Amino acid sequence: MEQTLSLSCYIIEWMQTFKAYSVKQSTYDRLLTSVKALEGFQIASMPIGEITSVHIQKYVNELAEYGYGLSTIKKQMRIVTAPLKQAATLHQIPADPAVGIQLPARSNIQKAERTAEAYSQEEQKALWVLIDTHQRAGYAAVGLMIETGLRVGEALALRWKDINLSQKRLRVRSTVVRLANKKRSYVQNCAKSESSNRTIPLTPKAVSLLQMLKANTEHEWVFVGDDGQRLSYEALRWQTRCLCKAADVPYRGEHVFRHTFATNCYHKGIDVKILSRLLGHADVNITYNIYVHLYGDGFDEMYSALVSEK
Repeated sequence: MEQTLSLSCYIIEWMQTFKAYSVKQSTYDRLLTSVKALEGFQIASMPIGEITSVHIQKYVNELAEYGYGLSTIKKQMRIVTAPLKQAATLHQIPADPAVGIQLPARSNIQKAERTAEAYSQEEQKALWVLIDTHQRAGYAAVGLMIETGLRVGEALALRWKDINLSQKRLRVRSTVVRLANKKRSYVQNCAKSESSNRTIPLTPKAVSLLQMLKANTEHEWVFVGDDGQRLSYEALRWQTRCLCKAADVPYRGEHVFRHTFATNCYHKGIDVKILSRLLGHADVNITYNIYVHLYGDGFDEMYSALVSEK
């Protein structure tokens, strides 16, 4: 019976049985998004008992041809191969077809890798003029992200108990998660990953900003919307657009403030290993790969080491 199930139907069953209670809700939701993307391809409607390695490889190749980035291709490949591997283990299909699948070479990926953008010093000054003079939660959230490198969800999940102004430090222990294709979100009482749980030192500008907010609220949340509730993603996005328009700088999304923080750190001479800890990356290589345009490829250092006469 299982062999006649279409791939997309089988994956949904597999998720409900093996993943619903073993992963975070946010992870489960992202898997659902991957399944939805899969449904646009022919392999999704094929019976799992008929799928071969060739079919999976063709699917991966199609993703590359359609211009998907390598990270997305990896996710889409896993949402196919992991369930089929388990199906073979449970003897629901004769053998595991997810063997020997090759990811496309980076040179064959049509989608250009995006370079992390950041606001210039002049643009930041224009933003700060408004952040300092308008007591709006969204504006303040933007200022704090520029000063700390917080992810958007981490900023929105901040409670006053996470902040120690006298010791000039901020603890990241939770994040706001949006459910894909659903206009709702919730606070996940743990950070994005273990490495994302961190303590961040607060700059004088961040302390001043938070002191101003603290003096005008008794709410448990640091950033509160006009409705008196925790500031939502939608409200933050709307206020960010208003801020950018008033400052006459281009709106580039909310994640750009994290990149702006990282760029500022680079210009202050902060080592990439320290930056990686501040950003909550699991590995310094993640930081390096994102900001290689800042830190360079190390060629000059390698050349100096080779020609040194020591």
